[in-house]
Amino acid sequence: MKKVRKVVLLTLLVMAGLTAGVYFLLSNQEGGPTGEFQDRMSEDQSDLHTDRAYQYDIGEKAVVLSTSGEEKNVLNFDQTNVYQLSNSNAARERLDRLIKRTDASFESPIIALNPFGTNINSFYFFFETSYRCMVRYTITVEEETISDHVRYVNNGQENNLSKQHEFVVSGLVPGRVNYIVIELLDSTGAMREEKTYQFTAPGVNLPERISMVEGHAKETLCSGMYFTFPSGDNRIAAYDNQGVLRNVTVTESGHGRKILRSADSVLYQVSDTKVAKVSSLGRVTGVVQIKKYGKIQDFSYDGFNEIYSIGHKKKQDYLLATSFETGKTRVVYKFPKGISIDSLGVPQGGNLCITSVGPSGLIMMDAITSAKPKISFVLGKKSAWKKVVSRKKVVEDEEVVTWDMSHSVLIPSEENAGRQSMLVGKKGKMEAVEWDVDFAKKKANVAISGETDAVAGNLMQVKNTHFIVIDPAKGSFSEMSKDDRVIRQFSFGKPLDSVMKLTLGGMCFYGI
Repeated sequence: MKKVRKVVLLTLLVMAGLTAGVYFLLSNQEGGPTGEFQDRMSEDQSDLHTDRAYQYDIGEKAVVLSTSGEEKNVLNFDQTNVYQLSNSNAARERLDRLIKRTDASFESPIIALNPFGTNINSFYFFFETSYRCMVRYTITVEEETISDHVRYVNNGQENNLSKQHEFVVSGLVPGRVNYIVIELLDSTGAMREEKTYQFTAPGVNLPERISMVEGHAKETLCSGMYFTFPSGDNRIAAYDNQGVLRNVTVTESGHGRKILRSADSVLYQVSDTKVAKVSSLGRVTGVVQIKKYGKIQDFSYDGFNEIYSIGHKKKQDYLLATSFETGKTRVVYKFPKGISIDSLGVPQGGNLCITSVGPSGLIMMDAITSAKPKISFVLGKKSAWKKVVSRKKVVEDEEVVTWDMSHSVLIPSEENAGRQSMLVGKKGKMEAVEWDVDFAKKKANVAISGETDAVAGNLMQVKNTHFIVIDPAKGSFSEMSKDDRVIRQFSFGKPLDSVMKLTLGGMCFYGI
């Protein structure tokens, strides 16, 4: 990024009627770890720490995880038809039966290899302890240049302490001998018990490490993993801050461009016409299929029951809503001919923000859950919109009218509910913006903006005060600091459809 980014802190209005469907809500963690322990947890989970659990004799005390033979100590599950809900429910029922009839302890836990089939090289654990504690797991390998992968399991209990422990260990490096160190901790982070496992993770035919170049920024990368969507590959690959492959999510036949967080679940496409809802354990809890409207162009979620998506039929775009409960799709709104929809925002209180690339602008939908949804107003140029909507509905917001939103993807903010980010063209330059919409005043409130070196066709996400700028054609992405300098640049080596950085704090592990 060439120019110093302008951080414009405007008064962001709290929008009335925010629904529980706001994305990225973190779990309530009042009374949890504080002070020095909290700082240590944050550092441990950043994937940037230099301490390593690996020791030359670690293999001598490790229990080898075996899925076959006389030494078999890991349960195997059917991993076909992963996104058929009945199969995921059957796996859950089998685990529940085992839990009921097995006195699983820390010394003798229930361990299953990827029981729900969604995440390659992951292990399910269940055990009970005689005292309340929390679990920390560390994945370490012999290679010194690969940092340890450390996570504190979020058990959802007060102070993150519990006697019952059910979680999934992910983050194993494919093609390597991985050592999994599981520790029981008290409320101060002191270790009470420890056990080490060993597993040689199979390769996955994806780059184990992607190339990485340090930038000139003095800031450190924000916590989280880069979820990459390789072009021509049906899987979603997650890389840590060191560019090490830590998770591979399978789909049926396609992954789209987004992975969304809603409370304790993530949602993503598993084909051109299907979206799945998956829990922190990797269990599929819902699947919807949108039929008769072509490929899903983009999707969103109301946080309760419905997936909103953009469909296309007979030269017109449609806003659709599909129910997880019934599987039925309803037409929310049929856009007039001449409007080309590209991306959906976050449904809030019956409102929804939509980007249009032709004409360029932001469409604000109102009453999307009612029998008569409507376009409340459009932020754009009146001259561009006069042939498709009433001029009274068009508001020439001084900021938005300068944006060219060709093929921008709205990405909800993980840190600021209601805000969204994207890359726009502006006066011959590309600009990164994070903003929300004030429906009462009919304007966009820009929180962060800055000119970038990106070109048309690139994508962008705001993460904390950093920018993640993606060049899909080159298969590269950079995390930029608040003073517009490159912190670190990564190259996947092949084209990417998208990249999103998520922490998943409060879902898969304890969020700081």
